[in-house]
Amino acid sequence: MRRTGQRGTVFAVSLILFMLALCFFVGLFGTRSGGAVQLHLEYYFLVRPCGETTSAAVAGESYLAGGAGYLYGAEEVVLSCYFRRADAEAVQSSLRGRGVETRVVARSSPEFRAETEGKRIEANAKTLDTCAHLLFDAANGLERMDTGQEEARAAVEGVADALAGLRAGNAGETFSLWNVALSRAERRAREIAAGILFPKDLRYLQVALCFAVVDCRDYFA
Repeated sequence: MRRTGQRGTVFAVSLILFMLALCFFVGLFGTRSGGAVQLHLEYYFLVRPCGETTSAAVAGESYLAGGAGYLYGAEEVVLSCYFRRADAEAVQSSLRGRGVETRVVARSSPEFRAETEGKRIEANAKTLDTCAHLLFDAANGLERMDTGQEEARAAVEGVADALAGLRAGNAGETFSLWNVALSRAERRAREIAAGILFPKDLRYLQVALCFAVVDCRDYFA
C-alpha cells in the first residue's frame, strides 16, 4: 500500500472516532432543550440547467462525465459542490470554455429554533459537513490519481460509520425524518465502498450530504 493510502486510512479512522466521540459527548452532556440552531455553513453548487423532459438524460450524461449527476428540482442537474465560491466559479469558467453553460447556486445553512435537542441537531449537521469535506478531498484525489482505491475506500467507509453512529444516537421522534436521510446516505456510502470507487460516486454522496445540511430545518420543523 502506498504511504499516502496509509495516511488516508489513519485519517479516516481518526475522523470517525472523533465524530463518534462528539456524538457521545453531546448525548451525555448536551441539553434536550430547544434554542437557536446556528451552523454558519455555505456551499456552492455548480448546476447545469436543462429541460424537464431531458433532466434524467443530462443527469446520466453528467454522471458518466465524472460529475455528481444529482437532480436539482425538475430542470437542473448538480455537477459538483464546492466550499468556496472562487473554486466553483473557476470550474464554471473552464466548462464555459468547452461550451457547457452552468450557474453557481449558493446555499446557506438556515438558522432556526428547535423545540428540543438543539445541540444534537447542530452536532449532526456539522458532522455531515465534515463528511462532505472528506468526500470532496477523496474524489479530487481519485481524479488526480494521487489517492489510491484503498485510501478512498477508507474515507467512504469512515463516512458510512459516522452516519450510522449519528443515527444510533438520535433517539426519539425529533430525529425520525432526519434518521431516514442518514440511513439513505449510509446505504449509498456502503454501496460505493463495496465496488471500484469513482470520483463521480463520491461527488454524488457529497452533494447529498450538503443538501441535507442546508435543508436541515425541513427535517425538524
